[in-house]
Amino acid sequence: MTHRPIPAVGLAAALLLLVDFAIKCLQKQNTIFQPADVAAIVENPAVLQKIIDNLFRLQDAVGNAELRRLSEKSRSKLSEPALLLLKISDETRDLIPPLVDALIATQAKGSYGDPRWATAREALCHAVWKERDVTGLKKKLRAVRREVDVALLLALRQYLDQSAETGLPVFSEEGSRVYWETWQNEALDAVHANEWKPKNKKHVEEFSQQVDRLISAANEAYFCERIFERLNFEELEHRLHAVSAPHRGTLEWVFDDQQTDEGGVLEWLGNQRGENLFWITGRPGAGKSTLMKNLFRNDRIFDYLEAWSGHAPGITSGFFFWNCGTDLQRSGLGLLRSILYESLQDMIYGPLEKETQIIQTLFADRWEQFRSYGGGLDALSHAELRHAFELMISDATTKFLFLIDGLDEIDEAADLVDVIPLLITASKKDNVKVLVSSRPSPAFQEAFDKRPRLWVDDHTTRDVHAYILENFSQNEVLANLRGNTVVPEETDIVAMLSESSCGIFLWGILATKFLLQELTGNDNFTALQNRAEVLPSDLDDLLSHILSNFSPSDLEQAWKISELVEAHGYPTLLGLSFALSSDEKASIAAPRTPLKPSDSATRLDDIQHILTYKCRNLFSIFSTTQDPPSPTTISTLRVTYTHRAIRTFFLTPSIQKTKTLPPAFSPASAWAASHLHVLKTLTPPSTSGQMAVWGPLSHCLESSLALSATTGKAYLRYISSALDTALAFHTLSAPGRPSTAAAPTSPKPAPSSSKTTPSTPAAVGTGTGTHSSTSSLSSSAISPLKPPLHHQQSSQSQASTHQRPTTSYNNPPPTLEISTDLPSFPSSPQTTLDSALDLATLLHLRDYVASVVKDADRKSVRHALDYSAAMRRRIGIGGEHVWFGAEGPVGWEELEQEEVI
Repeated sequence: MTHRPIPAVGLAAALLLLVDFAIKCLQKQNTIFQPADVAAIVENPAVLQKIIDNLFRLQDAVGNAELRRLSEKSRSKLSEPALLLLKISDETRDLIPPLVDALIATQAKGSYGDPRWATAREALCHAVWKERDVTGLKKKLRAVRREVDVALLLALRQYLDQSAETGLPVFSEEGSRVYWETWQNEALDAVHANEWKPKNKKHVEEFSQQVDRLISAANEAYFCERIFERLNFEELEHRLHAVSAPHRGTLEWVFDDQQTDEGGVLEWLGNQRGENLFWITGRPGAGKSTLMKNLFRNDRIFDYLEAWSGHAPGITSGFFFWNCGTDLQRSGLGLLRSILYESLQDMIYGPLEKETQIIQTLFADRWEQFRSYGGGLDALSHAELRHAFELMISDATTKFLFLIDGLDEIDEAADLVDVIPLLITASKKDNVKVLVSSRPSPAFQEAFDKRPRLWVDDHTTRDVHAYILENFSQNEVLANLRGNTVVPEETDIVAMLSESSCGIFLWGILATKFLLQELTGNDNFTALQNRAEVLPSDLDDLLSHILSNFSPSDLEQAWKISELVEAHGYPTLLGLSFALSSDEKASIAAPRTPLKPSDSATRLDDIQHILTYKCRNLFSIFSTTQDPPSPTTISTLRVTYTHRAIRTFFLTPSIQKTKTLPPAFSPASAWAASHLHVLKTLTPPSTSGQMAVWGPLSHCLESSLALSATTGKAYLRYISSALDTALAFHTLSAPGRPSTAAAPTSPKPAPSSSKTTPSTPAAVGTGTGTHSSTSSLSSSAISPLKPPLHHQQSSQSQASTHQRPTTSYNNPPPTLEISTDLPSFPSSPQTTLDSALDLATLLHLRDYVASVVKDADRKSVRHALDYSAAMRRRIGIGGEHVWFGAEGPVGWEELEQEEVI
């Protein structure tokens, strides 16, 4: 049984963290930790920026504490310790800003080549403050710490006294979800056991030691959470979900007796001697990835693993490389992040229940940086990840099984050279087994020579036969033709197709579906046999044969999808649907309205029909979760090539020469229309929480850049529509704001010329930068603004009157607390996002700003300037990666230039 969370404890915890960190910044003995690796040393400005960022973060935590929100509703109902803590938080609010200002001033006075500061205190005293300033602030902060200790003890004592009277539970029996709730339960036990009283000085001093543990627990929890966010990435399991599950009755041979004999994969899993690396190989399309997926996390292999691991705890994790995916999905960096993330999650939150201190051990330098000045939370380097991986598997008391699929899908040769030795070296440890798969390329044959292996296509001919037979037996046209008799021609066709496949599952699937889709009620088995006989046995030749049977309109559709997928990785189904069905002008004119379930169902059915019948299954739909495709899960559905071999075929120069597309078709324009439609059809959450608006808006702004780079024209109306839509959502969600109908709109954009002028590095917003189709907008684990953004801006070439899109959204019920992830800190008027002009000024959308500022009132212009300056103060030097992309995307450095209207 756990105690209910006490809001006063939450606010006290936030105050303690803020005060403790501020005091550390002012202590002589709190040295700034620098790693031994010279390449990882952090220079003075970056160290100071981390301190500033941490102070801002901790101030926000105080401002967002639940008790402060409760006080806004009814202060009279709050207890004495709650009111005391609110008073202390108000006083603390006045103490921290001068420290932040001093750090910013110190940062500004520094110059290249300055000796590295030993402490933050030394930096302050050298540049802007005197010793008495530091000593005075530290004294005040220590007084605040004592006040918080007393108020917190009073809050806990009152809770215990009330519990004794009302019969509420006194002792906790299990941990809570949040660090301070867990500490609260322990502290209540200690207060009860020791009978500590807030008016007894000695009791308060003893209780302060308990409070120190709260601060330590909070810092450890935060560091662990941030490291996990640095390891995780959005696409981590997308490839695993994209791989087809085994067809019914296939791949069962991997679990039969033959595989338990010497040399079989099951025998290898349970073997405590011999090689600890097993290689699964086969030709393209044989089913290697499907087999790996079938083995990954499969209960049927656990008995064999236990035979190997004995009584030692075991961890299973894996990675599925994907050449069609993002950079992380096809690199050694992604492999290490995935393996570490899954393994450590399992070790800490799984049955092993290891302490989170393992994170501090594996990333020791990062932990010391975080402890000393709030640093150490930037993107992890490949060297750091490799060191952590090697340290993790050095624990001989824990057994590790790693399943690594698709080594041949690694993008860079340098990555491959690094990954293979990494896996071979790991497999030399007695506590590590590595199961890998790849095509039988010479590099892999050499690397895995004399190691146990399995050739998939040696075992799959019967599987292909079973697949073909099942699909033939379930086809209605063939059922009508055969009636209740066995037709020899049908048996011959199935056998012929099975033999022609040579164990290549992809060939069998494509050939079978192609033949069955071509069937009509006028056909017979002889006609079907004639068509089957002319199917080429080579996979590429089969693909050419299938394309040659497309109608001109279907072929055009297939090439459109290929171009759109190549321009956008593996897009969402909804995004692809809009890209195929709309254009830029229609997207601008479209109303802002949620997508109805019936609309989602229609779009899902339409895309499924196009991919299955028009494109002959060359493209497929998959879900990024384990949920099956349905209208209710449409946001998780993606579209990609059915197999990498099909993508390779489409990209072959000889095939590219046969490409048929309308002259007016532009992937950049299609995606621009799609992104704006997606933004306008967002559905606000039905429960309290945050609405993700920044991601769709970012894609719109990037699309304007791509369009401008392609055409040399400006796209102001498009940008205006995107910004207005995003701000309407923000206004809709902001407490105390007017309804959407009354939401402020951006002023009417002025006409602009049809060409943009070239930009210098400091001249942002002319639309001349490069656009990456695999944009870094897909990941930013720690950022409040989730997708990073590189905005060079353009403006619409057509001169026309700006019309605000209509809307069918209603204000959320007053009981819902909904916010957006747009850059805004409502605690200050200067950092509160009020208009599209605010956002445009912050992002340096120069053409847009120039066009709307002429008609904007002075108050709006002044707020935009103040908002941009205040937000950049929050961002600070080198802080753009926090707000605009954790990995530092191309173009973010241009955001450093301060815009002047």
